[in-house]
Amino acid sequence: MAVITEHGNSNRHNNNSDSNSKIGISKSDTDAAPHPQRQLSNALTIPEFFAHKNIFVTGGTGFLGTVLIEALLDTHPDIGTIYVLVRGKRNHDPKERINRLLQKPIFQKYNEKTLAKVVPVVGELTEPNFGFANELLQELLDRVNVIYHSAATIRFNSHLRTAIFTNLTGTMRTIELAKQLKQLSAYIYCSTAFCNSNNRGLITEDVYKSQFDPYEMMKMAENDEAWVDFTQQKCKSYLKDHPNTYTFTKNLSENLLMAEMAGLPAAIVRPSIVYGTLEHPMKGWVGNANSGHLGFLAGFVKGIFRTMSGSASAVIDIIPCDYVINSSLVMGWYVGTRNIDEPEIIHCTSGEVNPLTLSQFCNIINDSVERHPPNSFVWKPSTKLRNGWRYNLFFYLFHLLPAMIFYIPEKLFGIGMPQHTAYEYMRVFQNGTKAFDYFLDKDFRYSMKNALRVSSLIHESDRKRYNFDASRCDWSEFIDRCLIGIRRFYFKESAVTTQWHRNYWKVFNILYYAGFVAIFAILYFVLTPFLGFPIGFTMALFVWAFLVWL
Repeated sequence: MAVITEHGNSNRHNNNSDSNSKIGISKSDTDAAPHPQRQLSNALTIPEFFAHKNIFVTGGTGFLGTVLIEALLDTHPDIGTIYVLVRGKRNHDPKERINRLLQKPIFQKYNEKTLAKVVPVVGELTEPNFGFANELLQELLDRVNVIYHSAATIRFNSHLRTAIFTNLTGTMRTIELAKQLKQLSAYIYCSTAFCNSNNRGLITEDVYKSQFDPYEMMKMAENDEAWVDFTQQKCKSYLKDHPNTYTFTKNLSENLLMAEMAGLPAAIVRPSIVYGTLEHPMKGWVGNANSGHLGFLAGFVKGIFRTMSGSASAVIDIIPCDYVINSSLVMGWYVGTRNIDEPEIIHCTSGEVNPLTLSQFCNIINDSVERHPPNSFVWKPSTKLRNGWRYNLFFYLFHLLPAMIFYIPEKLFGIGMPQHTAYEYMRVFQNGTKAFDYFLDKDFRYSMKNALRVSSLIHESDRKRYNFDASRCDWSEFIDRCLIGIRRFYFKESAVTTQWHRNYWKVFNILYYAGFVAIFAILYFVLTPFLGFPIGFTMALFVWAFLVWL
């Protein structure tokens, strides 16, 4: 049962009319409206539950949202309409955006009739009723049964006001819609395991009390005067022990859900670091692979990102994308077939059941790229853990400096990574490293007690298809699929590793070690004329050994 806790304490509150005074927040005006009629299902299986259900999805054009839409279509041939919230952008037709989404490889098995069930609805996430016209709003209120809310700004360093508007006010809008629906079966919120990263030790599947009132924070976001001369120092006074605005606003959103959705069929799913798919809808689907840790892998396979920061024994909690989607579908079925007092929370993580250390991760990706090298790369892909001054010196010498030199051939011959120059990617890489350092340098553990309990209730016929228990996940095989997926879907290369790829790797392997010889030769011929042979040779050898160690 989900509860509000004070920094991990297991103080459990009964669900009653006075519960909001206990968690320190006041309810919105929407609470004055009657709860929507429950459409309690007696479906034993996940496909049975989603048959004839109409779904409203936010964040549907993102990586997770795209896989969610495909998975919803796959649940049952008789699934209803999937309404996808799409922002109205100048010179971008919403229908065309959805059509392009549905042309992705993961939708190839569906016919036109099935794909026609995916319908774009133009609106703004933070506007009341999303800014929908009355006719469209009424259609949604009459027809929608299930809401999946995954839209968010996932940038760790977003301005606090932007993060509040998108992550908190946007969540409020979906709650307001849920409360107006005539027949609500399930409301699922995609949160993050990192939302409680201001705590240490074992993070339980409870909502941790926020340090600020979410309603007051939404009011503050609406007040222009509150943001005049809003300095970084002032922002930190709000974040307190949260590492960034993302985790801060996600925690606020969970508190909002607990206040607003008591007695309604709601659930919160908290994934950790989301990678590509393991099995469904196809092996190794990675979307555009340019954000999050998938962006690191994309740069790694091209030999551009060659180092990581963190403790060798730190656990990197990764999870396949399809496991996140499976858990979301299971929670839709779970809360839609039971009377629950308050939102259910589950972690979709791996660290407690199948831990993967940073040292193991580096070894796995190094081995994987050697078995499955891409068609081309800037330098031999290889990564190593470094920390402190060693990491910084390596980054500037072997990341930033080469990227600046590489800028000219990039522009002249169009080689390298798509969309941006290597130098631009290096800046993104450095910012991402700083953001992830926090999560890889602390003792974070995520309880899966509730997740495993819910997983055990899945019908036998659904257990394999909708599995989200990572305890048996083979990380080496999974990383293989992700790297091949990056080659295939992001770089548009062949998914098949041929003898040509192996020979190409061997050539670069020779060049890699020849590079060490060249560095020593340069040092030798630069130093010996000025210092003489004994001292020059010794200095060259010393500097060379240091660079090799670095």
